[in-house]
Amino acid sequence: MSRTRHAASASASRVLLALILGIVLLGGALVLAARVGPTSLDFQKALEDQASTDHAKLFELRLPRAAAAALTGAALTLAGVVFQALFRNPLASPYVLGVSSGGAFVAVLAFSAGAAFVEPFAFLGALLALLLALLIGRAAGGTSDALLLAGVVINALFSAAILLVNVLVEPRNQERILRWMVGGFEQRYEALELMVAAVSVLLAAGLHFFRARELDLLSLGEGLAAEAGVDVQRVRREQLVAGTLLAATAVALAGPIGFVGLLVPHLLRGVVGPDHRLLLAAGIGAGAAFLVSVDVAAQVTLAVPLPAGVVTALLGGPLFLLVFVQRRARRGLDA
Repeated sequence: MSRTRHAASASASRVLLALILGIVLLGGALVLAARVGPTSLDFQKALEDQASTDHAKLFELRLPRAAAAALTGAALTLAGVVFQALFRNPLASPYVLGVSSGGAFVAVLAFSAGAAFVEPFAFLGALLALLLALLIGRAAGGTSDALLLAGVVINALFSAAILLVNVLVEPRNQERILRWMVGGFEQRYEALELMVAAVSVLLAAGLHFFRARELDLLSLGEGLAAEAGVDVQRVRREQLVAGTLLAATAVALAGPIGFVGLLVPHLLRGVVGPDHRLLLAAGIGAGAAFLVSVDVAAQVTLAVPLPAGVVTALLGGPLFLLVFVQRRARRGLDA
């Protein structure tokens, strides 16, 4: 049984890796085909100019953008899987808990002040938002619903604070802040920035994989986990910090993109089941493929390219309501 499960996990990982590579290559080809073409009457010169332009766009714009989308999708999906396990609530996600908006607020302050690298600031803001949500949720009763309500409040407060900052900053920074707040991959990405983000995602993912068994038990209840020998408070703190690092990484790369951490984990649980080893492994590939696909589709299928954050909000909003209604209905049946 164990060998069969490991073989299935390895096969699924290979399939997901192939899917990611295929989507990245297809997306680059589609974007290049849609936007690049000969512009010179001299055909030979046009071919040379096009080859040079294609090479520059592919390696300086398309592939870095695809890498940023893949890292963001993987980070948000892993964070969503872990938050949902820790709080035993399918509605928990970095966006709903206010972590993304907290990271976005401090990141906005940082690059409004001229900072070129905002990931440490995003992490501090996300951690602050998480602590506030936990404190408010505990004061309101400590239940999962109380925590979600606290997250909604924190999200609203930080979103309002971002708008206030946008009003106060210099006009040349206002458009940049507004575009970044929509969530997307319009900016140019440096290799160092992507490498730091990749290390952050790998580090947090490693901490999650190391605690996969504990996450399985915590998703069933803290009492059961404690009886099985899990140090509940230590594991909870460790996993919350790792999940916050993931959310901050996503915010630093793309702004506060919503609903990915809710949508993808919810779909994955119906496919691979509740085992967190499979959920986390599948989440890396599925989250990356999902957001790369959304970004490519938003760029090449519409007359006016849309930011990825707009598309995920359009997809995730109805799903959020569906999950909430199903959860309420299930509670009514259980009662």
